Amino acid sequence: MEVSKSIKLNSGHEMPTIGLGTYTMFKDQADMLTVIPAAIEAGYRHIDTATVYGTETFIGEALEQMISSGKIRREEIFITCKVWNTCHQPDRAKASVEQSLKDLKTEYIDMVLIHWPMAYAASDELVPKDENGDVMYADIDYVDTWKALEECVEEGQVKSIGLSNFNIEQITRVCDSAKIQPSNLQVELNAYLNNKKLADWCEEKGIVVSCYAPLSSPGRFWKESADLNLIEDEVVVKIAEIHKKTAAQVALRFLLQKGYVALPKSANPKRLAENIDVYDFNLSVDEMAELDSLNKDLRVYCEDYAKSSPYYPF
Repeated sequence: MEVSKSIKLNSGHEMPTIGLGTYTMFKDQADMLTVIPAAIEAGYRHIDTATVYGTETFIGEALEQMISSGKIRREEIFITCKVWNTCHQPDRAKASVEQSLKDLKTEYIDMVLIHWPMAYAASDELVPKDENGDVMYADIDYVDTWKALEECVEEGQVKSIGLSNFNIEQITRVCDSAKIQPSNLQVELNAYLNNKKLADWCEEKGIVVSCYAPLSSPGRFWKESADLNLIEDEVVVKIAEIHKKTAAQVALRFLLQKGYVALPKSANPKRLAENIDVYDFNLSVDEMAELDSLNKDLRVYCEDYAKSSPYYPF
């Protein structure tokens, strides 16, 4: 099965099918200024970031250096960023986009997502809490946040808009009131968490699915030693040996053959290169079925502290 290096969105724009995830990946600015150029040299043309990651300023600086040196043109790079939960108020959502434009040192952003459906109180704290340690929510409908992002598209600041961590009911509410339909849904998705019902529904609606934690986040800092590890799974390892590929490459290729976009992350130059070297082999129907059978509905990004929100999606 041939897999393209990009996929067309319903907005008319092309999104590269492998992107570089940047959450909890970089130690400092120097690290970022090394990894981003290494990723570009390896062939990455899609960078995924978010306000909450704290990486936008560093990414902007690294890309500015690459562009000014003539190694890459801005139009060759697809940048995805996200509006955080404390910025769901329409004016704060637009201000968040403007800040991302400034930090990323760009005149436009290719994709902006609403990061989560639940709104937190306006605050400089990422997760504002009261004196009892409970999250302080804001009574803001994400549909109103969406309308603010539509304005950003109309004003030329953003090319495409989408959602992240929303469920079918929530996406439907957005679609029913939208002037501009969501073109992308970013969710945790991998062989251990296939999100099949949601992904199939998105395909029917023409919404491209992009997968964070495509390897089930084996390097997450809260991982316990006894937790399952997708890239050590015997089925994945066996298929990797057959194709003379790494287990990570097989796990990523599995997602691409399903028609998804995958967002692996690594600061290791060797793994950076391996993770994008996934376009030269095919998984058979039987191998795809084997990988499909690994689903365990194992979600590792749950945002448990926000479960009391009426907009909590899981």
